[in-house]
Amino acid sequence: MHFKRFFNIKDKNNNILIIFKNNKIIYEPNLKTFLLDENFLDINVKDHLYVGIANNGNDIFAVDISNYKNDINIGYKSLVEFDIRHLLAMSEPEDIVLMGRANQLLHWVRSNKYSGYSGELNQFNDKEQAFSCPSTSSMIYPQISPCVLAMIIKGNQILLARNNLFPDGLYSVLAGFVEVSESAEETVEREIMEEVGIKVKNIEYVGSQPWPFPSQLMLGFKCEHDSGEIVIDENEIIEADWYTVENLPYVPPPSSLSGKLINLFVEDHS
Repeated sequence: MHFKRFFNIKDKNNNILIIFKNNKIIYEPNLKTFLLDENFLDINVKDHLYVGIANNGNDIFAVDISNYKNDINIGYKSLVEFDIRHLLAMSEPEDIVLMGRANQLLHWVRSNKYSGYSGELNQFNDKEQAFSCPSTSSMIYPQISPCVLAMIIKGNQILLARNNLFPDGLYSVLAGFVEVSESAEETVEREIMEEVGIKVKNIEYVGSQPWPFPSQLMLGFKCEHDSGEIVIDENEIIEADWYTVENLPYVPPPSSLSGKLINLFVEDHS
């Protein structure tokens, strides 16, 4: 995927749009795509955020039409509003990156209209491709929140838990945000102790994935049980247990980093 900076002049036709409305994404179910041809749409929105280049060479822009009242469809058979999380679960990795980048940039723009230093309307700095405060010249870049995912293994078992925000029946590896002045490995140790009360060892980095809810960077780790029995915190975690490959519960799809970590466990213990 070819990425450039965020605001580009929209000076030609045949652009591809990723369209958001009230935190949902506009989707064409017959073509099974969220990448919509501008020529088939009736949209007159000022701000287009540059996202990337489509496989056919056309530019891709993100647009928010939450305040748009008119029907935008003039050329598609049908358009529906899809929950972003649902669409991510059924999408290819490259599409996840596109949706995530579009959603994160739109969130950045919405969240930084005014300066937190002076209360004034922020200005866009073309050279830095960032917002700046008119009074202090402070730059506001898109912010990324690092978050760890921790796959814990004990022999032929993996620890999976249900967060109180999960849909019914869904289990996953443990997760938590990196605190100020904390390394990612220290976050793994702390989050595991806080959420399930056990110590771990042999912490090893596996991979990362941008996760646009709204601006997270997921850092995946695997580690081994060292000592302690499961004692859940009962605030974030409502259930946790050890599982073998033969009795795994419902888990995230492999399109997510948590699903990939669990798949690694399955591959290693099958």
